[in-house]
Amino acid sequence: MRQKKQQRFHLILFAFTFVLCMFISRANVVSAAKDTKKPTITLTVKNTAPTNSTVKVTFKATDASGIKTVKWAKGDQKTSYFSKKGTTVKLSKNLSTVSIKENGIYTFYAIDKAGNTKIKKLEIKNIDKTAPTVSLDSSVMNQVATINVSSEDDSGIESMQYIKGEVTDVASEKWGSKAKNVSDLQSFTVKSDGTYSVKVTDKAGNAEIKTITVTLEMRAMWISYLEFKTTGYTEAEFKAKIDKMFDDSVDLNMNTVIVQVRPFSDALYPSKYFPWSKYVSGTQGKDPGYDPLEYMVEAAHERGLEFHAWINPYRVTLQSGDYSALSKDNPARKWYEDKDTTKNRNVLTFDTDGDKKPNIYFNPASTTAQNLIVNGVKEIVTNYDVDGIHFDDYFYPNLGSKYKTAFDNIEYNAYVSKTIDSGKKPNTIDVWRRNNVNTLVKKVYAAIKDIDSSVQFGISPAGNPVNLYLTQGNYVDVKTWMASDKYIDYICPQLYWSFENTYTDKNTGFSAAYDKALDYWLSLRTSSTVNMYVGIPTYRAGSSVEPEWKENDDVLQRMVEYGRSTGEVDGYFFFRYDFFFKDATQAEVGNLLDILN
Repeated sequence: MRQKKQQRFHLILFAFTFVLCMFISRANVVSAAKDTKKPTITLTVKNTAPTNSTVKVTFKATDASGIKTVKWAKGDQKTSYFSKKGTTVKLSKNLSTVSIKENGIYTFYAIDKAGNTKIKKLEIKNIDKTAPTVSLDSSVMNQVATINVSSEDDSGIESMQYIKGEVTDVASEKWGSKAKNVSDLQSFTVKSDGTYSVKVTDKAGNAEIKTITVTLEMRAMWISYLEFKTTGYTEAEFKAKIDKMFDDSVDLNMNTVIVQVRPFSDALYPSKYFPWSKYVSGTQGKDPGYDPLEYMVEAAHERGLEFHAWINPYRVTLQSGDYSALSKDNPARKWYEDKDTTKNRNVLTFDTDGDKKPNIYFNPASTTAQNLIVNGVKEIVTNYDVDGIHFDDYFYPNLGSKYKTAFDNIEYNAYVSKTIDSGKKPNTIDVWRRNNVNTLVKKVYAAIKDIDSSVQFGISPAGNPVNLYLTQGNYVDVKTWMASDKYIDYICPQLYWSFENTYTDKNTGFSAAYDKALDYWLSLRTSSTVNMYVGIPTYRAGSSVEPEWKENDDVLQRMVEYGRSTGEVDGYFFFRYDFFFKDATQAEVGNLLDILN
C-alpha cells in the first residue's frame, strides 16, 4: 500500500513538472513572438568644431531582447546592405566609439536577438584637412606699403600673422615669438623693404604660408628708342643688347625698366595694329623673325625687374610729313591714302617749329584714332605679362598763336555747331582739347583694369604745369588725373631743373627750383590712389645747362634725398640709360648710387 502511494506521488509530481515545463516553454515562445520592436540607436558626436583630425562618434544600441550585431558604413545605405557588408562594432555596456576620418553621410545598423533591425544616418561636415587658399598683393603710397591678404577656407579663418623675413615652416617657433597677429584685418602696413611671410590658419588647425617682397621705392630706368640703333638687330644681337642693359640696371640698383616699345606708331612686337619698328628690324614694317617684347618681359622678370611698356600715343613721325615714307601697313599711311577722304582726318600734319619739317600725329579729336591707341594698349596687356603701361610727355603739340585755326580746329568747329544746335554752350577750344586727352587717358585706364587690375598705368608729363595748361598747346589736364581714381595709377613729372633754378611763374607761383617744383606737384595731388614719382635728369649731370650742374657732383643725390624727406614720393625714374655711362656724369652717378639701396 505504502509503495503504491509513493508511485502515485511520483506520477503526480512528474505530471506537474511536465505541465510546468510546457508552460514555461510556451511562455518563452509567446514572449519571443511578441518582440517586434526595433532596437534603439543613439549617436553622439563628441567634437563638432572644425578639425583636421578624426571625429569620434559614440554608438549606443539597446533592445529588450538584446542586441545581436551592430555595424556601420560610409554612405547613405539601406538595411539590406548590412546583411553581408559593413564594419562590425563591438559593444561594451551597449556603447562603442567610432572614428570618422572623412566628411560625408554615414549609416549605423543594429539587429536584435529577435531579428529586428534599425538604421540611423549621420552627416559629418566638420573635418577639414585642406589648408586655406591665400594670395598676397601690395601697394605703396607715401613710402608705406599696404599688404593685402585674400584668404578662403571651408571651415573659416581663425588667425593671420606676419613676420619680416622668409619663414616657410608652419611649425617654426618664430610664429610664436616674433610674429605679429593681424587676425582681425584683411591688410596691414609695413614701412621697410624686404620679404614678408604671412601665415593664415583656419579653424580646423590647417595653416598656409605665403611670402611677398615689398619695395617701398620704385627706381626705374628709362630705356628710350634712342638706346636702339635704326639698322636693327638679329635675334642674338637684340637679346645680348637687352641682357646688357638689364644687367646694368640691376647693378645700378634699379628695380624697374621702362622700355619704349612704340615710339612712332610702330611696335617692338608683333602687332595687328602697328607695323614693326625699324629699331628692331632696320626697316619699318619688316618682321625681324622674333618677338622682342616677349624676350624683354621674360629677361626683366628673371632679374627681379618690373617691366613697364612705354608708349608714345599720338606721335607718328618727327620732322617728316612724308606719309609715303611710312610702311604700307602703318595705320597713319593707310588712313591718309585711303579713297575714303574722311579717314584723312584721323591723322594730322603740323610744323611745330616753323622749320618746314612737320610732324605727323594721330588726331586727338578722332574717336577712331583714340580707339586705335586703346586697342594697341589692350593688345600689349593681353599678350604680355607687363607690369605697367607708360605714356610720356608728347600730347598736343604747341600750336602757337594760330591755335584756333590749326590742327584739329575742323573737329572743334563741328563740335561747336552740334552743341549750339542742341541748345547748349560749347566749351572753349582749349577746354575741349583737354577733354579729348582726358577721354583717351580714361579709356586706356579702364581698358587696362578690365584686363588685369594689377597692371599699372602712369604718365610722365613735362615738369612745368603752367605749360601744360597753355591755351595754345599740350592740353594736359594733370589736375584732373591727380584728383581721381579713374585716370592713372601714377604721375611722374619730369623735374629736370636744379635746386638753384630761378624761374617762377607770377600767376601761379610755380617755381622751377627742384625742391619747390616738387612741393608744387605734391600740392596738386588730391587723390589717395595716385602715386607720385619723380623724373630725374641723369643726362644733365656734369653739363653746363645750369651752373649748379657744372659746379656740383651731388645734385642727383640731393634730388632723391629731398624726395624721400617729403614722405610722399614713392619712386624715381632716371632719364636715361646711356647717360649712366657718359664720362661727364660719372661723379654724379657715383654719389647717386651711394644712396640707391
